[in-house]
Amino acid sequence: MIIFADHYTLSYGLATDDIDFAVENIIKLPEKRTDTIPEVLERLGYTPLHDYSGIETYIHGSFEVEFITHRRGGNTPPSVIIPPWKVSAQPLPFIDLLFIRPVTVTIENFGIRIPSPETLVIHKLIIAQRRTGRDKVLKKEKDLQQCSALGEALRSEEVARILLEYRMSKEVKKSIRLSMNEAEISLPGWT
Repeated sequence: MIIFADHYTLSYGLATDDIDFAVENIIKLPEKRTDTIPEVLERLGYTPLHDYSGIETYIHGSFEVEFITHRRGGNTPPSVIIPPWKVSAQPLPFIDLLFIRPVTVTIENFGIRIPSPETLVIHKLIIAQRRTGRDKVLKKEKDLQQCSALGEALRSEEVARILLEYRMSKEVKKSIRLSMNEAEISLPGWT
């Protein structure tokens, strides 16, 4: 959200102590890499932490880095290895949304690909209703606050196009409506 707030000049005051990298499970990288992501993170001072299910978290002080990938459905393991990067990613539903027409922003000569505000809002509206665990209420609240903040950057025609392109069940549409009501926001192009 720090990148979104800066790039789109949004007001968003909440801080975060983690970053999730959404990765596509590709077969190979276009260029030869000599270092793996874990090696780079460890060189930067991050300590790898592996839980019993194989999910990796890299910790530096109180900051955490994790990797997520799209879960296609059915029985999926709690983590999968993304071969080119040698990282373990947690498969989660609706991550594929984040790869629909992403935006590239430049920060200090680095191009960073981020989800479009439209896909991130739709994603957050869906997952807000699916949060689990002991901190689910806080995470849901944060999801909905992020949707409200991103509302300023939404393009109506892009939201409408994504909603037409992305197949959603009645249950998913119900989750979006419920989240919109709870956050007291409207989604441009939503019917």
